[in-house]
This record gives sequence, structure tokens and C-alpha cells, in this order.
Amino acid sequence: MKKSLNIILFWGAIWGITEATLGYVLHLFSIPLPGLPGLLMFPVAFVFMHRVYDSTQDAMSVVQIACVAAMIKLTDLLFGGLLTIYIINPALSLIIEALAVAIVFSLIERHQRKINFVDIFAMGWIWRGVFLGYMIIISKFSLPAGLVTSGWGVALRFWIAESFFNAILIRSYLALTENRKSLNPSPTLSWTLIFIAIVVQRLF
Repeated sequence: MKKSLNIILFWGAIWGITEATLGYVLHLFSIPLPGLPGLLMFPVAFVFMHRVYDSTQDAMSVVQIACVAAMIKLTDLLFGGLLTIYIINPALSLIIEALAVAIVFSLIERHQRKINFVDIFAMGWIWRGVFLGYMIIISKFSLPAGLVTSGWGVALRFWIAESFFNAILIRSYLALTENRKSLNPSPTLSWTLIFIAIVVQRLF
């Protein structure tokens, strides 16, 4: 259990740091290149989820590292400066992503087979569909929900096109990293990264 906790904290912190840095930069570039964060951030997040699953062989650990990354993002609530919805939405999306991945991993494990392209596409299609449903709900309360209020073209690009492109990137990653080694981080390293992740979240 202690070993699993270190792994979960380690990859959750790495995910949180990546969201705060790479995610921030990609959102800046999303102004001239709409959809750029969605094309790249889920495949990056999948790397972390897949690595923790490889190390623990437990689909629930995927959700647990998402909770760690989401909590890092939610530390912004303690300091103010942003509308609450702009903090909650990204944190919620991380957990929805992880739930979709965990469901697919569980099904693959149950049927004792290798992950395929349809599985990978399903991960993106499920979490994006659930998130769009959430966007529709909050839009009824006049809360920011650009994915559904900007027209069906934007919503369908997010749901279908980006899921397909994500699946190509993730499938390529899996093909290139078949013989990777699992990491066994120390408690000191894991907790240090959690602290760094919180500081980085504040800086960005």
C-alpha cells in the first residue's frame, strides 16, 4: 500500500505540474489555434495514467492520481483571483478523463486482452461526451460553457475529431514504449514533487 501511495503521489504530482505548465502554454496558443490543448493534453495525461497502472496493476490508481492532480489545481480556490468555475472545470475534467480510462482498463483486464485502437478512441469519446453533458447543464445556469455555446461544430470537433486524433497519438505512444520499466519513487521524492506542483500551480 505504501509503495502504491508513493507511485500515485509521484505521477499525480507530475500530472499536476504538466497541467500547470504545458497546459498553460497550450491554452495561450489556443487563441490562434483553437482546440490545441484538447489535441495534446489528454494523450500527455494518458502517459501518466498508463504508467501508474503499469506499476500498480490497479485501474483505481488511475482515478487516484487524477484526484491528486485535481487537488493541486483546486489549491487556486484558496487564493482567489479567478472565477470558481474556471478552477473547478479543469479539475473536474481530469477526474472524468481518469474514470473513462479506468473503465476501459478494467474491461481490458477482465477480458485479458491487449488494448486496441477502438479502446483508446472510446476513452476519449466517453470522457468528452460526459464533459459536454456537464457543459450543457451549466450553460442552463448562464455559466461559461464555450464548448456547447459556440455551436455544434465546436462541440463535435471536441467530441469526435479530437478523440480520434488523441487515439492516434496514444496508440503511437503505446507502440513505442512496449518495453518501458516501472518507476519506484521514494516517499521523499513523491512528497517533494507534490510541494513543487503546488508552487508551480500558483506561479502559473
